[in-house]
Amino acid sequence: MEQVSASVNTAPVDRAEALARFERFAAAEAGSLLWLAKRLVGEADAQDLAQDALLKAYRGLDRFRWEASLKSWVRRILVNEGLKRLRRRQLSERVKGAFRSGGPRPEGMGLSEWAGPDELAGQAEQARTLDRAMQRLSPRQRAVVVLRHVEGLPVAEVAETLGLGPGTVKTHLVRALRQLRAVWPEAEEAGDEQS
Repeated sequence: MEQVSASVNTAPVDRAEALARFERFAAAEAGSLLWLAKRLVGEADAQDLAQDALLKAYRGLDRFRWEASLKSWVRRILVNEGLKRLRRRQLSERVKGAFRSGGPRPEGMGLSEWAGPDELAGQAEQARTLDRAMQRLSPRQRAVVVLRHVEGLPVAEVAETLGLGPGTVKTHLVRALRQLRAVWPEAEEAGDEQS
């Protein structure tokens, strides 16, 4: 099986070569993009988000700087599109809540299907606790936590992916972990490894 490099330092000779590189990348990275999408928007919307991100990258391939990392660029597109979806979902839930005549607005407008890291799969109560805690985070904080502590990216790569400065990423991370610690004590360990 051919090894696909996520970072190609030379520009392709022509559009056909660029498309071939992108197709190899998409085939090799589709699973990891889908996994990230599930963590951001939940199971129900993940497939659409991953496909939309790849389509948007494909359409913008002529604007891609080939000295950069293709993986980081597509991941950034996916995260930005995911954040847009989460904001739209939150707005929709707020509007529905405002017009709902019976009962209170449902708690948690974000990641209703987020199951947590694979290590928690067998621990359903911890996964539910983490799910509730993650839903309380802003979409940007949620993205920072997922990229840093679930994907394991360094702060600099999280910053590049989200188009933020490293200091801003650290601020979002500190605030998110502070909120998570209140309901999920295991977040205490994650806060010790921010850089």
